[in-house]
Amino acid sequence: MFKFIRSIRTDKKGFTLVEMAIVLVIIGIILGAVMKGQDLIDNARAKQFITKIKTWEVALNTYFDRKGRYPGDANKDGIIGDSDPQADMTAANFVSAPENSFVIGGSSFFVFIGNDGGTPKKNYLVVCKDVACATTYDPAVSTDLAALKYFESLDTSRDGTADAIAGDVRGAITTVTIATNAVSLITPGVPAADWLTGSTKKALTYVLK
Repeated sequence: MFKFIRSIRTDKKGFTLVEMAIVLVIIGIILGAVMKGQDLIDNARAKQFITKIKTWEVALNTYFDRKGRYPGDANKDGIIGDSDPQADMTAANFVSAPENSFVIGGSSFFVFIGNDGGTPKKNYLVVCKDVACATTYDPAVSTDLAALKYFESLDTSRDGTADAIAGDVRGAITTVTIATNAVSLITPGVPAADWLTGSTKKALTYVLK
């Protein structure tokens, strides 16, 4: 009986170095595939975000062609903000109206149009994370970081380069004033040119031409 027990214990073997190496290689391949898959998902979501913003641009230009003015420009001086642009967009009865708010990958977005309050004034489309445009995007928060990546992709598609303080697509560091669903943007531009660094960005601004 003791001989039998001894033979069982002697026959037990662990993994060899070769087997361990093979297991580690397989784990590495799986992790690599997962990471690559996540990159593909992020890229697809960024393209979805860009499409939604482009839909807004098309709708605004279509509205201008039909009405001879932008929505929210009741006095036809070329500046959005003296009337309710959302009401104008609703009254236009678009077949596929752009969305005022939407969610992509857990990140919420609220879209407004208005002017920057500058001299001369410029019309902007503004994208915020809340309906008051008061909350800052924090790159340390996963959903905020994802949103900033989408902003970066939009900036590159519009300007050819990602720079949050230059070009037609920029960040905003101050609270956006919202009145009658239009925005008056106090300060476009952020201290950090990199979309993915710093925690002062409260909105994306997209100049309308």
